[in-house]
Amino acid sequence: MNEERELRDRLDGLDVPPSRVDLNDLLTAGRKRESRRRTTRAAGGAVLAIGVLLGVPPMLTGAFHDAMFNVGPSASTSASPAPASAAPKKSVPATAIACEMAKLPVPKGAKEIEVTAVDPTGKYILGHSYSKGGYHPILWTGGKAEVLDIPGKSVQLTDVNAAGQVVGMIDIDNEDYPFLWQNGSYQMLSLPAGKWHAYPQPQINAGGEVVLNVEPRGNSGGKDSFAILWKAGSTKATKLPLPAGGNAYDLNDDGTLIGSIYIDGSADAGYVWDQQGRGHQLKTEPGQTTAAYHSQGDWATGGLWPAMEPALWNLRTGALTHLKTPAGADLPPALDGVGPGEAVNALGWIVAGGYVLLADGPLKLPTAKGLTATATAVADNGLVVGMARTSLNTYAGPLTWQC
Repeated sequence: MNEERELRDRLDGLDVPPSRVDLNDLLTAGRKRESRRRTTRAAGGAVLAIGVLLGVPPMLTGAFHDAMFNVGPSASTSASPAPASAAPKKSVPATAIACEMAKLPVPKGAKEIEVTAVDPTGKYILGHSYSKGGYHPILWTGGKAEVLDIPGKSVQLTDVNAAGQVVGMIDIDNEDYPFLWQNGSYQMLSLPAGKWHAYPQPQINAGGEVVLNVEPRGNSGGKDSFAILWKAGSTKATKLPLPAGGNAYDLNDDGTLIGSIYIDGSADAGYVWDQQGRGHQLKTEPGQTTAAYHSQGDWATGGLWPAMEPALWNLRTGALTHLKTPAGADLPPALDGVGPGEAVNALGWIVAGGYVLLADGPLKLPTAKGLTATATAVADNGLVVGMARTSLNTYAGPLTWQC
């Protein structure tokens, strides 16, 4: 059993409500044990801290906020992108949807590539390679890959909108700081005055608004945390007036915030709010606790605990759909469900545990013989992005599937 499976088994065996920390990021850090990247992740109510030391050039350790640098590709390759197609109709059952696989080009010298996000149109895809103790950001635009020359030993891209505006995190002196990349340059996004730990990762909507959470540096589990927002065109953060314990994990194109209220470090319920702090609890099932993580269009997704399965909410009607774990799913022995929804598109398709799930079941994502498909995000036009995985749970290359 490899170290990732061992770690996932230990964490997923905890049958308690979800905490603010995220299992997948913990596993990413666990796979890179030699890099001492500081991150805090958990499944259920357990919190693990993995310390990381990723040095950065001296130029980034001083007055870096609001600085802008010209960036360009240090290496690029191109290939024909997957053929564009109209978005599948919502009424089509999962079994009737065929998905065509294509390989994403790999920049020269890039290793251990993971794909992390896609914009709603499918034009922009984010990911990173890993080497020398750090992450190196990759942006695919219309099938062309470029390694962004952003200073820092470890840089991760986390979200992108249809305008090609990218947000991510740079490790500076063992702390993660958010930034915005657009039109070949990037700007650091200032945190509030004081010493803060930002988490889990910045998210951006179609209008260029960015949301994130902060807690006092040295705290854990979100103690004394609050949500912050950068308005489009601004690098100054504004504290959002959410209820006590409220954290925002995503924001819709109309500015609606998606997140959860936490009590003593564990989620009490998933919520939606406007930017004035008015909102309501998302529907749940008897005996279940919810947390909401991502939204697109009329939809939001997250998880149900202790079921450990995805939740899909219609933000217009309030309806909740409990998506079931696929039959025969490849799960660790300690886990009975596929986990929470991590991404959703405007059709209500969600990504959870490497699967793309519709209300009636999973999509079939073809791969080469001996490999397993691992989806990480899905665009509104049915383009799925992710990786192929070997039997040893190592990644065999970045892929797309046009469904």
